[in-house]
Amino acid sequence: MKTLLHSIRKSAGICRYFYRFAAKQKRSYPLLVIADILLASLLPFIGMLLPKYIVEELTGEKDITRLIILTAILVGGSFVMKSLILVLEEKKKLQEEHIARRLELMMSEKSTSIKYELTESESGLSARQKAETGMSWYSGGIRGMSECLVKIGCGFCVIFGVIVLVVRISPLLLILSLIAVLINAVCTSGINAAAQEVFEKTPAINKFYSYIYTRINGREYAKELRLYDAGKLIEKKAVDNARALNKMDNECAKKQFKWGTLGSIVSAAGYGISYAYLGVLVLGGNITVAEFVMCISAMEVFTNDCLIAVITNVQQLIMKCNFMNSFIEYMKLEDEADSGTRKPDREAFDGLEFENVSFKYPGTEEYILKNINLKIGRGESISLVGKNGSGKTTLVKLMCRLYEPTEGIIRLCGKNIMEYSYRDYIKELSVVFQDFKLFGYTLNENIKLGNTEKDDDPETVYELSGIKDWVMELKDKGETLLYKDFDDKGVEPSGGQAQKLAIARAVYRDAPIVILDEPTAALDPIAEYEIYRHFNELIKNRTAVYISHRMSSCRFCDRIVVLDDHSIRESGTHEELLAKNGIYSEMFRSQAKWYD
Repeated sequence: MKTLLHSIRKSAGICRYFYRFAAKQKRSYPLLVIADILLASLLPFIGMLLPKYIVEELTGEKDITRLIILTAILVGGSFVMKSLILVLEEKKKLQEEHIARRLELMMSEKSTSIKYELTESESGLSARQKAETGMSWYSGGIRGMSECLVKIGCGFCVIFGVIVLVVRISPLLLILSLIAVLINAVCTSGINAAAQEVFEKTPAINKFYSYIYTRINGREYAKELRLYDAGKLIEKKAVDNARALNKMDNECAKKQFKWGTLGSIVSAAGYGISYAYLGVLVLGGNITVAEFVMCISAMEVFTNDCLIAVITNVQQLIMKCNFMNSFIEYMKLEDEADSGTRKPDREAFDGLEFENVSFKYPGTEEYILKNINLKIGRGESISLVGKNGSGKTTLVKLMCRLYEPTEGIIRLCGKNIMEYSYRDYIKELSVVFQDFKLFGYTLNENIKLGNTEKDDDPETVYELSGIKDWVMELKDKGETLLYKDFDDKGVEPSGGQAQKLAIARAVYRDAPIVILDEPTAALDPIAEYEIYRHFNELIKNRTAVYISHRMSSCRFCDRIVVLDDHSIRESGTHEELLAKNGIYSEMFRSQAKWYD
C-alpha cells in the first residue's frame, strides 16, 4: 500500500510538471481537459436513464408521442454530446501537438547545453534515449497523460452518479462488480509491470536499432556500404537486433497473456453472476423490467467505464508517468559549468597557461595527461605533435572547456578559465576539429554560425581560405544550400572544399585564439602544408595551436611541443628539435622519406 501511495504521489508531481509547462504554452489547455471530463461524464447517463423511461412507456401507457420524444432525446442527445466531444478533442489535439513540439525543442536545447562529457558517456546517451522513447513510444507524451486523466476524472464522476441510481435498487450488484474490478486491477498491474520491465531494458537495444535503421542509411556511409559489400554484415546485425527485441517482446507478451487471461475469466464470471442475480430479482417481482434494463446498462458502465477504467487508467498513468519522468531526469542533467562571471579582456590577453594540469576521463583511472606545464604566448603559433593517443586532442578539449582538468589550472590572462563566463570564454576561441561538421544550411549560414550579429561579408574569408572561385561559380553563391537534406539543388562539397569551409568559419569568427586539430587530414601533405602556411599568414597577431600528424606542417610554427607518455617530452623550434635527435627528430625523419 505504501508503494502504491508513493507511486501516486510521484505521478502527481510529474503531472504537475507537465501541466504547468502545458499551461505556459497554451493557457486554455487545462480548461479543455476539464471540459472533456465533464462532457464525457454526462454522456453515459443518456444511455442509462432514457432507455429505462422508454421501456416503462412500452410496458405502461404506450403513448406514441412520448415514445417519439424520448427516442429523439436519446438519439439527438447522444449525437450532440458526441459531436461536442469530438470538436473539443480536435481542439485539444491541436494544442497537444504544439505542446509536444515545444517539449521536443526543449530536449534539443538541453542536448546542446549539457556537459560535453555526457554526450560521450554511456549514461548520458542512455538518458537521452530513455527520454526520447519515454515521451513517444511508451507514454504518448502529454496526449497520453491527458487521455488517462480524462478517463480517471470521468470515471469518478460517473461512479458517483451510478451509485445514486443503483444503490436503492440493488446494493449487492455494486459489491459483485467491485470484487470483479479489484481482481482485474491486480491483473492490469501485472501487465503494466511487464511493460515497465521492457522499457528499462530497451535503451541499449534501441541505440543499435537507431544506428542500423536510421543513421547507417545516411550519405556518409553510402560509399562504404556499396564498395565493401557491407550489406550482409548490416543484415546480420539487423537480424540479431530484431531477435533481441523479439525475445524481449515475447517474454513480455507471455507475462501479459497470463494476466490478461485471468482478467478476462474474472470479467466473464462477474457478468454471468450479475445477470443471473438481476434475472432472479425480476422473476421475483422485486424490480421492474425497466429497472432491469437500467441496472444492466449501469452495471456495464460502472464496471468497464468506471471502476475498471479508473483503476486501469490510474495504473496506466503511473506507468506513463514513470516513462515521462525520464524526460524530467534528462532535463536535470548537469549543464556546462558557467560558474564564472568574468568577461575576458582582449586588450589584456597575454596567452594561455597550463599549470600542473593532469586529466583522466570521468569513470576511468588512467591519466591521459599528466603534469602538463605549458605557456602559449600572445600571437605565438605552436604545433602539438605526438603519436596517436598521446593526448593532443584531449589537451585541446581542456582548452575549450569541454572537460575540466582533473588536477591543475588553465589560466587566461592570469585567471583560472573557470572564472570566466562560459559563453564569453568560448567566444575567444576559433576551433576546427578533425571531425568538424557542416550543416545542411547555406554556405553563408555555415560561415556565420554563432556569429550572426556580425555584418561582415563572408566573401573575404572565402577568398582567404581559397574557395572563392568555387563559391562564385555556384548559381546562388553564398546562399547555396549545402547537401541535399532540404533541396535537391544543394551542393555536395569535396573533402577539401568542406575543410576549407570549416577553416573559413574559424577565420570569420575572428577570435584571438585559433585551434586547428587535424582538419586537413584528408588532404595530401603538400596541400595541407600550403593551407597551414597560408592560414598562419591570415591569423597573424593571433595565438594559434596546430595539431597535425605530418611533421612537415609544423615547420612554420614558432614552437613545436611534443607529447609522449601523457606528458610534454620536448619543446622547441623545428631546427632545435632536429638537432636534439629525440622523439620529434625520429618522427620527422621517418616521414621525410615519403616527401623527398
